[in-house]
Amino acid sequence: MLHSRVVLEDGRTVDVAASVGAVTPTTLGTRDLPVLQRAADAALYDGKHSGTAHLATPAHASVPSVNGRRAGRPGTHRWGRAA
Repeated sequence: MLHSRVVLEDGRTVDVAASVGAVTPTTLGTRDLPVLQRAADAALYDGKHSGTAHLATPAHASVPSVNGRRAGRPGTHRWGRAA
């Protein structure tokens, strides 16, 4: 259903899509929640940019971060000022 068009009341149609980041502790060999969250976030953005699904891999865990967030996200351009 996420790849279906939605018809609005005025007859216009819009495309609906979703992106989800997923990771498991076994995949990364850690239960450290911030590390898991950053890896899932990096996989999510890989999927958004490529238009295909991406499951997090150990490479996603090494994506640079600022203030605990993936570098390049809003609020990461300055230390100490996360959005």
